[in-house]
Amino acid sequence: MRYTIYFAILIVLIVAAAVAAAAECPWWSIAVICTLAIACAFLLLHAVATPLSVVQNGIYLLREQDFSSRLRHTGQADADKVVDLYNTLIDSMKAERLKNLEQNRFLKLVVDASPLGIAVCDFNGKIIDTNCAWNNMQSPLLHEAIASVADGTTETRRLADALIVRISKLWFMDSGFRRRFILVERLTEEIASAEKSMFSKTVRTIGHEVNNTLGSVISVLDTMQDVYDSNSLEFNTISSCRNSCINLVNFVHGYADIVKLPPISPETVEPHSLIAALIPTLKGMAPSNIAINYSTPSSHVKVSLDPMLFERGLINIVKNSIESIGDSPNGLISIDVTVDGHNKNMCRLTVTDNGKGISENAASKLFTPFFSTKQPDRGLGLMLIADILRAHHFRFSLSTSTDTRLTSFAILMKTLP
Repeated sequence: MRYTIYFAILIVLIVAAAVAAAAECPWWSIAVICTLAIACAFLLLHAVATPLSVVQNGIYLLREQDFSSRLRHTGQADADKVVDLYNTLIDSMKAERLKNLEQNRFLKLVVDASPLGIAVCDFNGKIIDTNCAWNNMQSPLLHEAIASVADGTTETRRLADALIVRISKLWFMDSGFRRRFILVERLTEEIASAEKSMFSKTVRTIGHEVNNTLGSVISVLDTMQDVYDSNSLEFNTISSCRNSCINLVNFVHGYADIVKLPPISPETVEPHSLIAALIPTLKGMAPSNIAINYSTPSSHVKVSLDPMLFERGLINIVKNSIESIGDSPNGLISIDVTVDGHNKNMCRLTVTDNGKGISENAASKLFTPFFSTKQPDRGLGLMLIADILRAHHFRFSLSTSTDTRLTSFAILMKTLP
């Protein structure tokens, strides 16, 4: 209303000045009218400019995202209304921003504490943010598995490093565009536990039936051996049957030994010292066509493990390498202990051989109950090794390089300070 009055008065004064000039009125009257017009124009400009200045200052503060500053009252009713409206808006925006920050912090804590590996990608599909679980379970084999999963799908994969994961590639909307995020759920312990439970029940059932049946058969064969001369054909035939029965009983007992793996008793151990003391035993296991080399590490780290169980596992790893090489000439098994290149708090024990290697089809089935690339009466070693290493919470992998055709069993262990 005030702006309208100022504007009307200004128009009247301008018209009056024009009429006075046209009527050739005294110069002083024209001067008075012009002075009043200028004063009215100034008042009108001030009345309009003050609110505009307030709006300009508010826009500047919003652009700088300054939610702590407030506009001051100018003494003009219209401008002060703008000031009050702006300050109320800033208070609401500050409260909303604080609420969003707190929610984001809480969400970040939840994501970091989640056992699921979570990775968020940018609009180009490049990973830009990950949580702790994702960082802890990363490996080249997992990267390959993630790359092979189609967008918008969920798949469960068993990797050659004994890791079993469920991989989901999903999307969310950001600023009207789709962005990818990846979920990786570690299922190794759950599936391994279920497989172990099934394996234990099966072995107990088979063992009970086999032991009862073959115990009676062996007893009868022992009695029959006493009837015949030790050099007769009948005696030799009965002896062969008896030995086959005993071998079958021992075979079932081998499975039972895995089921009855004792709990670990961890000690602080230098892997170098443990392996160095075991080398003579390992070399004694190898035939003349196989050499076993052990490289002394540059730094002697310490880890927590059960020496007896770990030695048992390492012996089985080397035994598998020996069996893989077989009668091939110039067989070589190399054992190395190094600090992990990606994490200085981890050390890597690697047993490498130049044996037959592992096919891609077999790589994903390793360490599963009742699976073996060997003859039906062999192959218990990998199951025992897997149980021992899982009991220690060590990560491990078994694979054959496509470039060198060397097969490596790698064990990743956390070092002690």
